[in-house]
Amino acid sequence: MRKLTVLNPAVAEAVVPLSAAPALPRIEGARIGFVDNSKQNADLFLGHVKPLLQRHGAQPGATVRKLAPKDPLSAADLQALAGCDAVVQCFGD
Repeated sequence: MRKLTVLNPAVAEAVVPLSAAPALPRIEGARIGFVDNSKQNADLFLGHVKPLLQRHGAQPGATVRKLAPKDPLSAADLQALAGCDAVVQCFGD
């Protein structure tokens, strides 16, 4: 008789909810960073969003592109984004 292994994908431990980041007091002068998750059209989306934010006075910050959507941001990526007042995380498709 073959053995069957059943996996349970449920989270076993409770997850503490996080609060949303506070809103920027103003967009004008804010340095905005961008994360391109490398999905199809993510770059196109950011290509539209960046100029819109700049028209409202935002300053472009770092843009990092992940090698694959599943990859976490590297320490270097996080360091590059650390000087930003806000970050736009883009999910393409």
